[in-house]
Amino acid sequence: MARRDREEQPKWGKRTPPKGERVEAAARLEADERRKSAGISRSSETLRSPSQRMLGEKSCFVGVDLGLATAFAVFDRDGRLSAVRSRRFQSRDALRAAAGAILDEIPHVHSVIIEGGGDLAESWQRAAAHRGIHLRIVHAHDWRRMFLYERERRDGAQAKAHAVKLAAQIIEWSEAKGVAAQLGHDAAEAILVGLFGVVEAGWLKDPPRFRH
Repeated sequence: MARRDREEQPKWGKRTPPKGERVEAAARLEADERRKSAGISRSSETLRSPSQRMLGEKSCFVGVDLGLATAFAVFDRDGRLSAVRSRRFQSRDALRAAAGAILDEIPHVHSVIIEGGGDLAESWQRAAAHRGIHLRIVHAHDWRRMFLYERERRDGAQAKAHAVKLAAQIIEWSEAKGVAAQLGHDAAEAILVGLFGVVEAGWLKDPPRFRH
């Protein structure tokens, strides 16, 4: 049989697409039907779900210690601490409502890492997604393993005390002008959460070594 004959499509029609292509096509059709039934066009859906922010020289990384006393630490593109802020909220509803406003107050936010969970973290997730900001949620034991010896994190109070000492060293190492060396444990933990995120994201090639 000639090669040209072998490459011709069968007379009864084209080949059946692979299963993966059929599944993707079915999923697209189902999504289109959902959009039509909800009265949402593809263009408006794109506007509601912006693309992820691009990483640039002015991009910053934000670490958040989430709670009614919320602290957030801002790291620059070089992985150094540049600012620390704290806010106290009267209720969980007030904190949920403020997530978007806080993110808008900080210019060039590319990524956010939060210590916390539950409905409060979900509010931050929605606010970040609406702005195209990368967001990751961690627990205290995640970042404490990176910075604290096991003996220093056996209980919460002890870990918080060591976090305050390490945060002061991070301020000194970052040469962060205007950031007070004396911090509450919320701000200190926001700094450590942020540095953990910066290291994990690869923004900081050579993490500093701290004195214990």
